[in-house]
Amino acid sequence: MASMLHSIMTKLTAGFVILVILITGLTFLFTVGASTEKIQESTQQELVALAAITAADLNGDEIAKLKPGMEAEILYLMNAEQLAHMSQADHEIVKIFTVRKQNGGMEYVIDSGYNIGKRDVKIGTPVSNPTTAMTSAFTGPSVEKDFVERPWGTVLAGYAPIKNAKGEVIGIVGVDMHAAVVQDRMDFVGQTIYLILFLGILCAGLIIAIFSRTMIRDIHMLIESANKISRGDTNVSIFIQRNDEIGELASSFKRMITSLKILMHQDYQHE
Repeated sequence: MASMLHSIMTKLTAGFVILVILITGLTFLFTVGASTEKIQESTQQELVALAAITAADLNGDEIAKLKPGMEAEILYLMNAEQLAHMSQADHEIVKIFTVRKQNGGMEYVIDSGYNIGKRDVKIGTPVSNPTTAMTSAFTGPSVEKDFVERPWGTVLAGYAPIKNAKGEVIGIVGVDMHAAVVQDRMDFVGQTIYLILFLGILCAGLIIAIFSRTMIRDIHMLIESANKISRGDTNVSIFIQRNDEIGELASSFKRMITSLKILMHQDYQHE
């Protein structure tokens, strides 16, 4: 009898499992790549939408009046409270802030962390690294294509213009989501797909093993019957009901056994 390592069952199972793993691996790579890209796109759309809603709620005329040193005045506190309220409504948002153009550059005006001890900028704090997306936001909603650095960490950001009563753009709102939150969303999708594919491989392996075991069991039965016949024992019964090549082989064995029995009976009569 063939050893377990060289048996057809082992080879069939190993071959099918390797094929399944190969196909699953390629599927995994493609699916995870496409899914994480979609997750980032949906997060960007979410940030832009929140920035647009916040910008629409802000009073552009009041924000335009804010000057450096006015952080304790009611005009600043009311608008800062509004940003804080919007930020705290979504625990995944790390910061909401406003920016305006000043002296050929950009400066922060308000940020949402004033009432929780996390105010990172004051009125007039220069924006050290204004991005193309921030500049574009003065003409319409925009979003960062990748993570950017802020005084409060690495973030993904969406922007929308703030307008005064005349419809003039006086600044922009920025909505920041921490990079770790975005990465957690991507990782969750990857882990879910990985778990589904792992369970798929496990089920496929079990099905292949059961199928191979059934087929090899019938082959072993035929081998055992052939060994008995080779020893002159024709008292062999084969109980194999299949519609494939193994079934045809079993039928041939049955016919061969019947023929042998007839020949042996004729020889006995001649003696």
